[in-house]
Amino acid sequence: MADIINPDLARFKAVRARGPGGQRVNRRSTKIQAWAKIEDLSLSDFQKQLIRKKLANHINGRDELEVEEEEESSQFLNKKRALGRLNEWVKEAIREKPPRLPSKPPLSAEEKRIREKKINTQKKKSRSLKHQLAYQSEEDSEINGGRSLAG
Repeated sequence: MADIINPDLARFKAVRARGPGGQRVNRRSTKIQAWAKIEDLSLSDFQKQLIRKKLANHINGRDELEVEEEEESSQFLNKKRALGRLNEWVKEAIREKPPRLPSKPPLSAEEKRIREKKINTQKKKSRSLKHQLAYQSEEDSEINGGRSLAG
């Protein structure tokens, strides 16, 4: 796909980059700030709205996409990277995602789920049975005055 934002549609500003520099610190403006007006892009109104929605964190108050690039030590390369990043963002924002097709769980997963349910059922039934037996033995001992029937 061709670039949506060409250098003519963007505005660039070179500023001083951060980081170490020793004696040469603050002597070169290699960091690039780039802006592209959304309204100037040759896209449909629907696509522009998609960009505004999906890239809201990168849009300033003047309805411009904004990016900063300072990775390289060359102003030219940073300008190129900034323009590339703007284009990537726009392409990703207007790309239609294919609808998700719901998948069916595999048979083994279904069998495992049923096995685990049966184990839980047995566990709870055994708890209930233990409780009933313990309760019955308490009642028996109360009825017989603390003596067990077995002994």
